[in-house]
Amino acid sequence: MTSDEVDAYLRADGRFAAVATLRKDGSPFVIPLGYYYDGNYLYFSTTPHRSLTHRLRRDGRASVSIFDHEAIHGYVLVNGVVQEIDDPGNVLSLKMHHRYPKPGLEGSDDHDRIWLSVGRVVFRLSTESAVGMDQRKASGSIWALAMPDQTPSVLP
Repeated sequence: MTSDEVDAYLRADGRFAAVATLRKDGSPFVIPLGYYYDGNYLYFSTTPHRSLTHRLRRDGRASVSIFDHEAIHGYVLVNGVVQEIDDPGNVLSLKMHHRYPKPGLEGSDDHDRIWLSVGRVVFRLSTESAVGMDQRKASGSIWALAMPDQTPSVLP
């Protein structure tokens, strides 16, 4: 995917992220999460007492895969170190929360109040090095599909 295609892919509705973090022993732990994307960062909102929060505070390295929610024809991969950031007024937490409507609860103040009642922690991950593949464009090499904006240092 080109950079513009990666951007459009991350903005599309209905996608979730598989977020891999590291346990104390160094082994990976992957969980599905919703996310919010602003064009530069992926944002994840969780609660202060969840294991995800503890793992990311201990070691901020993360690997994220965003993929189609139906037949997987494409995906975007983002690797890096997350940053815990302030979220005054829970603006980012609510943007992420509202990205995934709950049937029958759309626009419900009660649902937002429940979401915020246990407190929220927000982490962000830069998408500067994000790469993606769209298998619907398969006509060339795998390298060209995965990283059209880059030239391979070693040809496959």
